[in-house]
Amino acid sequence: MTLQLSLGPVFFAVLHKALTEGSREALKMTLGAAMIDALYIGLSFTGIALLLQLQVLQSAILAIGAVILVLFGLRHFRRAYSRKVNYQDAIKGSMNVRQDDVISTGIHGSSLIYGLKITAINPLTIVFWSGTFGALIASGMLGSAEDALMYAFGCVSATIFFLGLISIAAPRFPLRLNQKMEYIFDIFVGSILIAFGLIMLCRFVGTMIK
Repeated sequence: MTLQLSLGPVFFAVLHKALTEGSREALKMTLGAAMIDALYIGLSFTGIALLLQLQVLQSAILAIGAVILVLFGLRHFRRAYSRKVNYQDAIKGSMNVRQDDVISTGIHGSSLIYGLKITAINPLTIVFWSGTFGALIASGMLGSAEDALMYAFGCVSATIFFLGLISIAAPRFPLRLNQKMEYIFDIFVGSILIAFGLIMLCRFVGTMIK
């Protein structure tokens, strides 16, 4: 459970989804994130995890992941701009825009697919799970296939519990987002995603220098 209590790009993306589109869409995204975690945990028992520890592959995936995260962040900025333009037009009376009009368009398509994509682009996830399971197996804590399976089930369940709790609780906060606040929140989440992307890009540059 403690392994999953991290405030990364997936957490902020799920929180944003819950506050702007509701619990149902956020839960779909949570399911996508859990599916990728399960996939990576399964792959950590194979030779793929060892291949991903190669410097060349890690550098390539870091670069790709950084670009995708920055693009996701820029999409949030574009959505914020759309909110601002529609809000200003509505005030001027040039068009009748409801608050839900912008929300319903969706900048990432299916919430489930978005959850799959934003979790999958983290290049160190499978390396993390491989190292975690490898250390536990070496220490004798996972002495059998059943132990490993139960631990893996616990990890995936923790993802669903933690992000699911955020998905259900966030829309029920006393604070209700109006269009101006959603504009600010779009800018905030977009900045977070871009920041994570830039951090990954710096890691990529660091690996190239080495």
